[in-house]
Amino acid sequence: MIIKIYADSKGLGRCRSCGAPIEWAETVAKRRMPFDPPIVAVRMQGSVLGEGEGRVVEEVDTAITSSHFVTCPQGREWSRRNGGRRH
Repeated sequence: MIIKIYADSKGLGRCRSCGAPIEWAETVAKRRMPFDPPIVAVRMQGSVLGEGEGRVVEEVDTAITSSHFVTCPQGREWSRRNGGRRH
């Protein structure tokens, strides 16, 4: 699956559940998402039009860069898709 993120939104952190290093990024859908570092962009776009205009967008393939929700032992508890709490 391809996820589009803003290149300037990336930042390092640590998972509050398992303690693993994570890298946060904001998706173009305006949601913050944790990834297992490093985030590897498979493609870049110069900018997007409209809201967020002028920001570089990176496409991330989840087969290469995993969402931390997938690898964290408590990931299902945190995922919004599963009604979990917020990080």
